[in-house]
Parts: sequence; C-alpha cells; structure tokens
Amino acid sequence: MDPESIINMLEPLREPTAVHWWPLAPGWWLLAVLSLGLIAYGLLRLWRFHLRAAPIRAARRAFTALQEKDMPDAERAAALGLLQRRVAIGVAGRRNCAGLTGQAWAEFLNSLAKGKEPYFDGTLADLAYLPAVDRQDCEDALRATGRWLKDMERPR
Repeated sequence: MDPESIINMLEPLREPTAVHWWPLAPGWWLLAVLSLGLIAYGLLRLWRFHLRAAPIRAARRAFTALQEKDMPDAERAAALGLLQRRVAIGVAGRRNCAGLTGQAWAEFLNSLAKGKEPYFDGTLADLAYLPAVDRQDCEDALRATGRWLKDMERPR
C-alpha cells in the first residue's frame, strides 16, 4: 500500500472550538474577589482619613471667617482660644487636652503641628483668658494660629 493512499483515507483535521471566556476559571474569581476587597479597603481608608481631617478643614474655614470679622481684641482672643480648644479636642481627643493650661497647653498645641519652631508660648496660648488684651498680642496670636493651622499634621 502506498503511503499517499493511506493519508488520503484519513479524515480531514478538525479545528478545535474556541475556548470561551465565560465561565471564568477559579483563579480569575479569586483575583476578582481580592481586587474588590482591596478597592473597598482603600475607599474605607480614604473615607476615614476624610473624616479625621474634618476638624482641621472646619477650623481653617472658621479661622478665615474670624480674620475677616471686625471685633474688639478681647473678643478675637477669646474666639481664637475657643478655636484652638475645638481643634485640639477634635484632633487629639478630650482626654488628652481638656485639663491643660499655661505652658503645658502651649506645648501641646505646638506638638499638634509639624513646624520646627514653636507657634505658641504660655502667654499666647492663655491670651483668651487674660482680662486685658494688647492689640499686638492679639495680632501675634492671630498670626501664630494661622501658621499653626496651616502646618497642622495630617491625621493618620
């Protein structure tokens, strides 16, 4: 028998059918679940960061409004002190800062911001509680609070 005739007796080759993309293999399902989990985790972290940074954003808006408002120096100093307390409580919590006064309060405020030089000393931190406020002291406290809010640490 001739080899050519043997080859002619064979049926023609059939092309295999294409492999469909659906249903997915288990590895792809695992990759999809892991990807969705990572995306959800990232969005959750972003949302928590946004919520933790809210007191700083609100304080910056309140500080801008306080700068633009025309008021006596004693009222401005009191408003600055209240703003500083609110920011400190919002960022660090009431237990960490509620009982601080004087130099301890100034050091605590300085520790919340990332600047190298101190923003407040004992006098500027307690300016809101003094009976008489000098205009220059009020301006210094306003500038220090502005720098402090600008350099405020981002929450972790």
